Amino acid sequence: MSLYLRRFFGFTAPVPPEHRKNFLHLYWDVALWGILNGSVINFLGVYCSRIGATPFQMGLLTAIPALMNLIVTVPATNLLRGKPMARVVPITALITRIFYLALVPLPILLPASTQLWVILGIVLVQNISGAIAAMMGTAFLAESIPPAWRGQVVGTRSAVVAMSSMLTSLVVGQILASMSLSYGYLVIFALGFVGSMASAYQLFQIKPVPEPKLLSPVAGTMVKSPTGKISLAILRGPFRRVLLMMFLLNIGIFLPQAIFPLYQVNVLHLTDRVIGLAFSLFSIVQFVSSSQAGSISRRWGFKKMTGAGMVIASLSTLMFTFSYSPWLYFATQFVGGFGWAIFNNGAVNYLLEKIPADDRPPHLAWFNLAANAAVLICGMISPQIVAGIGLFGGMLLAIVIRVAAGFLMLKFG
Repeated sequence: MSLYLRRFFGFTAPVPPEHRKNFLHLYWDVALWGILNGSVINFLGVYCSRIGATPFQMGLLTAIPALMNLIVTVPATNLLRGKPMARVVPITALITRIFYLALVPLPILLPASTQLWVILGIVLVQNISGAIAAMMGTAFLAESIPPAWRGQVVGTRSAVVAMSSMLTSLVVGQILASMSLSYGYLVIFALGFVGSMASAYQLFQIKPVPEPKLLSPVAGTMVKSPTGKISLAILRGPFRRVLLMMFLLNIGIFLPQAIFPLYQVNVLHLTDRVIGLAFSLFSIVQFVSSSQAGSISRRWGFKKMTGAGMVIASLSTLMFTFSYSPWLYFATQFVGGFGWAIFNNGAVNYLLEKIPADDRPPHLAWFNLAANAAVLICGMISPQIVAGIGLFGGMLLAIVIRVAAGFLMLKFG
């Protein structure tokens, strides 16, 4: 990495030779995953809204991955304890992403009402392996990046995926503006599948370098192979507060997730082209903000980054709620790109610094259970919220919860 790039991304020293290849593959992984993010992940909910999804179906789209995570977490953690993350994560990620291929022919193959239930079925099945990949992915990241480099590398990865997602969403917006709904989304789903496969290939190339003398930042003990089981004793220690904070933050994040696409399409009446352009702006701001995450973390610390990021993101949610003009919607993405960049980089590192390096899998399993319990609750209650107070009322409630979660993190995290 050149001196200019090192300074831009906040690297204070050259990357050690033994870690250069891993870091490069980690960057290529998220760059290619950004193609999936800027296409399928960003537009699947929009597509479902456009073909007539109900609030209940949108709630299921949010809740199903969390439900599968809750079912799979405990048996997977005990089954895979002691297994090398460098093998588990790439294989489960590949299996998960193969299912994106099944989305490709749906827009021209089945009626809209049938498509919706097939999409939910695909999401259900793919998240059996996806739950394992997501849960073990954080441990895999921790194994692949020495603690001294995590702030910079995680921030750089966030910047890279933001830029990749931005470029992809620009392309997606043009495709959807120039093609019919069915054929446009067929191309979008195909593009996302190709990106997901290329990203999975990069994961197989990462070979973590052991750190034999690394001390645990929490326990102060020598790092061992992760062999721990899920234990209730973890809940009696300081990690309990971390779990509570992450649970509340995930409630704030995911409560409006099933409402956003419906609100965009049915209330704000935004076109796919406007949504794509706005996401590109969001990604540009996220890229610039994430590139500075290393230096911001040294000044603020990860706790402050997480709480402040959520509060800023709450402001963007408020702006979104009243974005009846495309220009206000674009301004929303500017504020949101900064807030979510700060939050995402802070939350990952806040979590890792609170977990003993010699006991990651069981701690991450508890985090996975807490986070996905929050997501499942949000997916189940959001249709009831919409039925009771409407889409607009649901957005206002989400804003209040996000603000509260951010300030609680700042005070008690």
